[in-house]
Amino acid sequence: MKVQSNRETEDSLNIEYTDTVGQPLCDDPKISTRNVDVFYADNQAIHDVSLDIGAHQVIALIGPSGCGKSTYLRTLNRMNDTIDICRVKGQILLDGHDIYQKKQDPVLLRARVGMVFQKPNPFPKSIYDNVAYGPRIHGLTRNKAELDDLVEDSLIKAGLFQEVKDRLHAPGTGLSGGQQQRLCIARTIAVQPEVILMDEPASALDPIATAKIEELINELKENFTIVIVTHSMQQAARVSQRTAYFHMGRLIEVGETDQIFTNPSHELTEKYITGRFG
Repeated sequence: MKVQSNRETEDSLNIEYTDTVGQPLCDDPKISTRNVDVFYADNQAIHDVSLDIGAHQVIALIGPSGCGKSTYLRTLNRMNDTIDICRVKGQILLDGHDIYQKKQDPVLLRARVGMVFQKPNPFPKSIYDNVAYGPRIHGLTRNKAELDDLVEDSLIKAGLFQEVKDRLHAPGTGLSGGQQQRLCIARTIAVQPEVILMDEPASALDPIATAKIEELINELKENFTIVIVTHSMQQAARVSQRTAYFHMGRLIEVGETDQIFTNPSHELTEKYITGRFG
């Protein structure tokens, strides 16, 4: 049986694109993106996306595979800089400052806008050294006692300390998958970011580990702004306050999560939410 591509599916639905519907902008943005285009060589992956990321809230980016969710996410801390053929156009502001200006150090930017990847990627170091690595590089502590406190605090915030407190010098790679992902979150927290980007952080985890990650996200939003890419609409509904639906590199609809999942405004959003394509 032939599987339809997203473009074929879109054509069969006879749906035309319009400007983004809903509420892409907000009153208290931590990050504002305007007219963002992303190209891989001659292929345009993101088309004219304007979206605000509200401070101290969780926004979920949803949509079919290949729709541009992760590509857009990577523009928010210039991870696309690591891809030679990638070009980003438009404006991305963090607290009103352009993160793509030439004087912006990407390393310092990524300390403010941290990232947790789909697959846990602990360093081949001890649990302690995984968390301490960033603070050491950035000179965030003055002595061993301060570093110890920061490592402990980061592990507590990541919901991992009680499980590892007696084996901090054991390899981080020896933890379970869910524990490794929380270790990576602790490592991200340790450099005291303002924003945490999460690219499908629970997709490789079992349901119990996924539940712990989701509980952690709900706790972290008190101190951090969080952007999460997820293929699980149930997960988006559980953890986010706002949801943005992407399709074929375009931002179709943005709104309060409850509204998006119960009364979407755009036909493409409604058909994706109800499982008729994607």
